[in-house]
Amino acid sequence: MVEEPAGAEPTVMAWRDGERELWWSRAAALEHGLERDDWVTAVRGAVNLSDLAPEQVPWLFAKGPETVARALLGKSAYLRHHQRADLGRVAAARFELDATAYVLAEAAENPDRLGLLVLPFRGPEVAALVAGWLRHLGSARLWARLWLDRHPECAVRALVPVAAGKPGRARQNAEAALRFLSAAGHGPIMTRSGEQALLPAGKNRMVLEQLPEIRTVTGGIMPEDHVARLVTALTRSSLDDPPEPAPGDADRPVPLVVESSAAAQPAVRAPEKELAELIASADRASLAGFGRAMLDQWVTAGMAPAESWVLLAQAHLGDDATMDVLAPLVRSWPAKSRHARAVDGFAVLATVGSEVALRHLLAIEANMSGGPTNERATVYLTQAAAARGLSVTGLADRLAITHGLETGVRVDYGSRSFRVHADEHLVAHVVNADGRMLARPPKPGVKDVKPAAYQQFLQFKKDLRATAVAQAGRLERDMVHRRLRPARDLPGVLLPHPVLGPIARRLLWGEFDGRRLVRALRIAEDGSFADLHDDSADVSADARLGIVHPADLGADLDRWAQIFADYEIVAPFPQLGRAMVALTEEQRAATGLPGSGTLNAERLLALMRNRWHGDGFHINSRVHNRLARKLPGGLTLLAELSPGMPASAYLTTGEHAITEIWVDEAWSDHWHPFRRTAIGEVDPVALSEALVELYAARV
Repeated sequence: MVEEPAGAEPTVMAWRDGERELWWSRAAALEHGLERDDWVTAVRGAVNLSDLAPEQVPWLFAKGPETVARALLGKSAYLRHHQRADLGRVAAARFELDATAYVLAEAAENPDRLGLLVLPFRGPEVAALVAGWLRHLGSARLWARLWLDRHPECAVRALVPVAAGKPGRARQNAEAALRFLSAAGHGPIMTRSGEQALLPAGKNRMVLEQLPEIRTVTGGIMPEDHVARLVTALTRSSLDDPPEPAPGDADRPVPLVVESSAAAQPAVRAPEKELAELIASADRASLAGFGRAMLDQWVTAGMAPAESWVLLAQAHLGDDATMDVLAPLVRSWPAKSRHARAVDGFAVLATVGSEVALRHLLAIEANMSGGPTNERATVYLTQAAAARGLSVTGLADRLAITHGLETGVRVDYGSRSFRVHADEHLVAHVVNADGRMLARPPKPGVKDVKPAAYQQFLQFKKDLRATAVAQAGRLERDMVHRRLRPARDLPGVLLPHPVLGPIARRLLWGEFDGRRLVRALRIAEDGSFADLHDDSADVSADARLGIVHPADLGADLDRWAQIFADYEIVAPFPQLGRAMVALTEEQRAATGLPGSGTLNAERLLALMRNRWHGDGFHINSRVHNRLARKLPGGLTLLAELSPGMPASAYLTTGEHAITEIWVDEAWSDHWHPFRRTAIGEVDPVALSEALVELYAARV
């Protein structure tokens, strides 16, 4: 038993050998543009860091007056620099304890990205902060472990009293940190509560009398006391422990950090023994209906967070009908700021992992607009696909709905019926008795005993068209994002599929080596591949195939366009005739492109509502002088504007010329006075799509 310390312990610096020098070396990487003569006067007159221009902050930390910098570091500030990790490391190395408040505030605001800043700071306040990070999925969990392993005595002195104190989140965090220290060889460390035998139960305000009875597998009704035990066991439903290993790398010049939303996500924890036995004794359909009634009761009552176990319990109780009920709720929650519940819903769908559940998760992810919640949906999908030995693309191909076309669909009036045929554009028709193709069946007559079949066909036709549009859109995104498939999946999965097959046959495919197009390939009428010369092409089953973007084709584009025209192949989305920007070798070798055209305020705002971002949101800079758009490979595309546009919406008027287009590292704040990245380093497809979007917005 470690005894409680008699008094508060001051924070001190505890550098590893060479660490301070390494952190200080990042001062050379801090960008501030061209230094101006009036900056010393500006920083001496500042009351807070937010009073400074954004580029003056890195200059102050690296080169500015030390006394002024130490004073300003003690004031609260919210910085939006990309180089916040370097700002923090330089501040810690130069100002040490005077940077404590600044470092702790930065680390608390974004533990995944900035938690590494606390590593050389030893003190009880730091211990309390990092203890709460052990529950994180991202890099914060690694920073917490590194700090605890580095400062174990301080951690024990600070956290044992908290672990022995009143119940609450602080005590839970302290207990988790002390268990980690003990497991890491810094113990034994005892706490008042000790290890928990069971997971904590959530609140239970279920009105059991309003829930349906549960049938057992023997045909009887589950006794009331068993139902009560079942619900009590379900209240301990929770997500599993964070997946290992904790991601991140603090030793790189630009640290490798992983946000919690992009890290491996936990499934719903497997049921405990008692719960598993009760579930096994129940009829599955009856149990699922009981679970849906619980879910409805919870949602109707306002979805109290303390009872969110009801949602997670659907992973133990639910069937495909439950997933059909749950998915629309999960889809609606992000728009209602129920992000945590939406993520729990993703976990349930992924844990259940049935075809119905994963189809719903695929549809939810495809229709989200981005952000951390969308990232978690993507990770859950990736994990679910990997469990089947597939990529998300391969999973989506295999789960694409067929509407029954693979076995044949008929419009059955009872007295007569019509075969349904879908053409190459996936428009549904019917074939009458003499073989004629009709846009729709004749309306039912008095002798037809199933007249509802007519409206069912019209709905089928509408649903098939909606599926065709959705799948064509998915394949278009595959083209833009260079999502590849093994060649065996085309004849094995896509071409036999009654919906994907007609879409895939009308596209130009290509064999890729990484992101480089090796050769383009057309799918011939017999399902084989044909090359640019219309000769049969042998393709290895393991070759990586993707949908070709015209930016990859270079001089072959016109020839391929002519081949498709000769065969009267109409693509399901713009492909060979797609708007694109192809650069010359000289342009690709350059570090910038000359600007051209202007944007009015309305179109500029439209870009920023999509994938572009302005730079006018710094505290002391309210003008967008530059647009930025993320690109693959850790790069950013930038467009300089003159004049800049005020960030305040009611001041947005006039036109803004695009004066230069250039590329930079994504981690940079883009203030350096020279260009250092060749345009040719950007993936040509991503660059073309971004430039087309930008140029299309010009007036």
